[in-house]
Amino acid sequence: MKEILPTDIIYATVTQRGRVLASIKLKGMKTIGEIYNYIKRLLEGSIGLVTFSLRNSSQGWRDERNIMLSRVTLR
Repeated sequence: MKEILPTDIIYATVTQRGRVLASIKLKGMKTIGEIYNYIKRLLEGSIGLVTFSLRNSSQGWRDERNIMLSRVTLR
């Protein structure tokens, strides 16, 4: 598992079938799960397979994962 520090700058991009759904810069996150939950809330209502691409510019690593989104409301 990749390490994330609250001071790290994370660039997150979410794509679906080649189309960018979200592209954001994050700081203050502590875990990859926290980042995924934040982005899922931004994309609430979107469904289907999406690709999460994360780049930690502070530490120099990149991570990419496919996630299935459903219409379940996240709170």
